[in-house]
Amino acid sequence: MPELKNLTVYEAFSNSVSKYPNNKAMTYMDSVWTYKELEDSANEFAGKFLNLGIKRGTHVGIWCDNEPNYVISILALSKIGAVTVLFNTSLHNKEMYKLVEGTDVEYLLIGDGYKDVDFRVESNKLIDSIYCLKNVIYIGLSCDAKGYTDLKDIAKADDEDIEEARKAVNPMDMGYILFTSGTTSLPKAAVGSHYARANMGLCQGKDIVTTPEDKFCVAMPLFHCFCFSVNFMAALFYGACLCFPKSKHTYDILETIAKEGCTVLSAVPTLFHAILSKYDISKYNISSLRAGFIGGSTYSASLFKEIEGTLNMTLLSSLGQTEATAAITTTSLDDSLDVRSTTVGHFIDNIEYKILENSEICIRGYNVMSYYYKDEINTKSAIDEEGWLHTGDTGFITSDENLVLTGRIKELIIRGGENISPLEIESILFDDKRIIESKAIGVFDSHYGEEVALCVVRDPKSIITETDIRTLLKNNIAEYKVPKYIIFVDTLPKSISGKVITKELRRQVNSLLGL
Repeated sequence: MPELKNLTVYEAFSNSVSKYPNNKAMTYMDSVWTYKELEDSANEFAGKFLNLGIKRGTHVGIWCDNEPNYVISILALSKIGAVTVLFNTSLHNKEMYKLVEGTDVEYLLIGDGYKDVDFRVESNKLIDSIYCLKNVIYIGLSCDAKGYTDLKDIAKADDEDIEEARKAVNPMDMGYILFTSGTTSLPKAAVGSHYARANMGLCQGKDIVTTPEDKFCVAMPLFHCFCFSVNFMAALFYGACLCFPKSKHTYDILETIAKEGCTVLSAVPTLFHAILSKYDISKYNISSLRAGFIGGSTYSASLFKEIEGTLNMTLLSSLGQTEATAAITTTSLDDSLDVRSTTVGHFIDNIEYKILENSEICIRGYNVMSYYYKDEINTKSAIDEEGWLHTGDTGFITSDENLVLTGRIKELIIRGGENISPLEIESILFDDKRIIESKAIGVFDSHYGEEVALCVVRDPKSIITETDIRTLLKNNIAEYKVPKYIIFVDTLPKSISGKVITKELRRQVNSLLGL
């Protein structure tokens, strides 16, 4: 069992710089950064951020696709002690307004894909309407910042000031805010320390036996807690290389694996399924792959075995959630295929666990989030007075100490690794007089694991179509949350107390859809 380290995220990275200065740290298309070069770039960004007014404790959001400046920004903000807030790039603009304000973000860093949004600084919409936001800063790779403050034009603070800022950062400081959807209408903001993030890198890097020779293909978005831990932290803690595909398309992912000789590929089941479905996968040389994690949503044992067999790598199953700094359990490289495909493995090192009488899984330890930001009620609901995190997942432990999942207490819909709150969908329709009530549920899908089905009871005196509902939803929530199925029903099955009986509704929908 590895001993936990009293480190900030930047200190964990800096240790690798000291050990492996000339090792490749990051690749993107034809560009390469050694650990020393990545450190120099992070120091440059840190100096610019300081000159912009960002300091220890400042909340800085990042809305950017996977690209080099994203990584450099995370390291730079970690170095000076700013709180990094990672936003889902699939968010609708209206969702961004609420989350930026709800997490007191003062500076928002944006990449190329988000510089043309309709709340550009030149229109003053975002700055004027969100009380906490002071500046929007462009960190993209093109030459056109579209009216935003361009980081390239900002002068760098003196190295002495940067070093003074670095020394003030404590491992127990609030370091990161990542979002997780629950049963509320908006994603909850889970706060974690540098200590938790750094040691999660230590843990997950150990589990996959990371070495400085490893090359991680970063196929998932960095804002996802899964990717942040099993790729970003695990690689940089052990001196390995992060290899970023040109895009999220499967052909760019496979091309990156072949070109860079990637050894580690971790992904949600949906992405693995998409890779397996690529008709010309055999033309790519992916023989360098040795291992990877699978997680984020449910999958069948047969899909697990197909992934491992087709990609000729050892796949590790795991259980995690944002509130647990990612990992709760993991399998090991030397576990049997049967254990790895039918369980989520053993609980990770250095934490406590217990299973309640209702089969809910609870954990306690360094990886448990500090709290939900500005949300005392939900924090107390998730973490009890003794420090136990109630995960909302249910399961049992086998005779050989592996965990088998049996379901979820919460009604979250997990589509391709993304958590979707039914209430968030339903609340969009609350004020539409043409709808009496609605209920969103998750139904089985062979590709995404789950898809959203929305059952709607219409007012018989009004007319509303499926197209009307889809348009209304698309104007308010991210595309991936919009239901695949919209079903009009006369009534919803309810208990005596008036609550919808989700199990019965799901049975009816499955029968109707032939699932």
